[in-house]
Amino acid sequence: MRAKTGWDVLQYEILEEQASTIGRLGRELQGALDALAACGRGDAQRARLVDAAAYALWNFVVQRDCSGFRFTQQVLDDYAVPAEVRVKTGAVRSPAIPSQARPPR
Repeated sequence: MRAKTGWDVLQYEILEEQASTIGRLGRELQGALDALAACGRGDAQRARLVDAAAYALWNFVVQRDCSGFRFTQQVLDDYAVPAEVRVKTGAVRSPAIPSQARPPR
């Protein structure tokens, strides 16, 4: 067995942090999807919950991809991500601009 170098220790810590982050983001995604599943179709909050789930999915998929896990379809299947969330994944929402802050036309 060879002695560990500083580089080996750093690589191990980076992998440990990546695994921790993927786990946390996976739990956040599952929580967002659970909240959406508990919401009725006619609920006024549904659009907000869909956006939250799409954002959580985007964060999870990007982190996995950066860590070398490339099979996004497997995530979509494993987490049973609804189509309404899939289509909004990666969409950027601009914050609402109050009417008094809008530039004149």
